[in-house]
Amino acid sequence: MYSQEITRRHRTAIVIALDQSTSMQEELRFGRLRMSKAEAVAYTANILITELIDRSRRKDGVRDYYDVAVVGYSNDEVRNLLSDGGFVSIKRLAERMPEAVTLSFEEVMPDKSTALVKHNIHPWIEPLAEGNTPLYEALLRIREMTEEWCEQEQNRESFPPIIFNITDGEASDCDDNELRYAADMLRCTGTEDGDTLLINIHLSTDISQPSMIFPMAEELLSANRYARLLAECSSIMPESFNSEISALKSMAATPPYYAMGYNSSLVELLSIINIGSRSITNME
Repeated sequence: MYSQEITRRHRTAIVIALDQSTSMQEELRFGRLRMSKAEAVAYTANILITELIDRSRRKDGVRDYYDVAVVGYSNDEVRNLLSDGGFVSIKRLAERMPEAVTLSFEEVMPDKSTALVKHNIHPWIEPLAEGNTPLYEALLRIREMTEEWCEQEQNRESFPPIIFNITDGEASDCDDNELRYAADMLRCTGTEDGDTLLINIHLSTDISQPSMIFPMAEELLSANRYARLLAECSSIMPESFNSEISALKSMAATPPYYAMGYNSSLVELLSIINIGSRSITNME
């Protein structure tokens, strides 16, 4: 299980789900950068899409290793942000790569002083923060998308879909049990190679809580309610990823690991994405 190589014959699906509700207007420390949650969400999505394209480049061009969808949810709406049809092949995305733009963020230096730093990104997604947080509806919609993708004949043997949900965890359209149910239903989709992986990335303004990356159960004991709920909604990382996660955390860490990040810095966040978005074997 979770061992299928990612090839043009066996591509995989990536869904990036973005909380775009009003609460994402709040400012947070994203590693050493200071920005709004909405900016952090868009920045992360843009970095991930560009990285998936770069990962798929070969001498003969961009190979179709991924089908990618970006879903935004806010204001009682769940929207496809890359294509009305949902998934877009990575090759097609590469053909419509937006021009890079330069963004400026305030960076907090080790001596607590600040400096303006510039980052070049390809702006697939723009920051947005409005309305409420229909996370329950978003998970049900993504379940429909992934189930349809998995049922296609050419995808049945593929590495299963991977969902990155980036949020502050405060759903407005359900209670905790309903959210757990929607996440369970999503994780029950999959291919012959395994169930769909749901990786939740929790953005928090609470700097008093330590960051966590692929936490163990004992690490969650001091986390806030929303972080613990998101952990319960997340996949348990497959055994085939354990050695890489243990090396990332420390050799003293022991599985099982929740597919989640909390209060993570940019470097830690990219580590989650790197581990979560590639097969454990080489792409051909």
